[in-house]
Amino acid sequence: MSGSELKIVIADDDEPICSLLSDMLRTFDGVAVIGKASNGGNLLKLVKDTGPDAVFLDIQMPGLDGLSAVHQLQRQHPGVFIVFITAYPQYAAEAFNLDAVDYLIKPLNRERIGRTLDKLKRFKEMRTAGGKDHQPYPGPGGSSKTTPDNYTKLTIKRGHGIIIINTDSIFFVEKVGKKCVIHTDSGLYETSERLSLLEQRLDPGRFFRCHKSFIINIDRVEKVLPYADRAYEVTFRNYPARVTMRREKFEAFCLMIQK
Repeated sequence: MSGSELKIVIADDDEPICSLLSDMLRTFDGVAVIGKASNGGNLLKLVKDTGPDAVFLDIQMPGLDGLSAVHQLQRQHPGVFIVFITAYPQYAAEAFNLDAVDYLIKPLNRERIGRTLDKLKRFKEMRTAGGKDHQPYPGPGGSSKTTPDNYTKLTIKRGHGIIIINTDSIFFVEKVGKKCVIHTDSGLYETSERLSLLEQRLDPGRFFRCHKSFIINIDRVEKVLPYADRAYEVTFRNYPARVTMRREKFEAFCLMIQK
């Protein structure tokens, strides 16, 4: 087994799901599944015996559940990366409070698993390059919440000139018809630039595309609460406007705010 391989252990009491995930993982280059467990207790022993880089585990398992198992894993093996798999999105916030690298919702999807593996490989490479057993996880896409100089200002065209916006002042960016409106401490700014292009010019460690029509500044968010079957409502500190977050974006948001 190559030292560069990403060694993974799986824990899930549902044997068909466990086997499916194992088969999916083995289709990716540079990935080795080195063991499977059916509960948290067996998982702890397996991690001790095999020394994996990452653990993919279900939250709800008999005996020692996934969340409890991770509490113990982080004390005994703090360098192991954690990926939760579950059918219950409501556990996302608690899972990310445990510094999980990712949170996969069943039914499992190969493309989504691929993104998780890319993230794990980057983290392993960073750890190896740093020569440390454990380092804090960077934010989504490998970024951190430290804002580089090119992300501190956002310029938009206004006639034959430009307006310079301090990105710290932005609450959110909203798509309205064919234009976008930038909500800031100092007022509203309108631009004809597409939302997808504005997203590329904002710090990915601080700005999050929570909906097809909204990009939010996570540093200005006060609450994210469910208000419909497949949606959440986002409120901001000291700003009355509210935006919508799609349910499937909530897990990624929870991960982002922990970084």
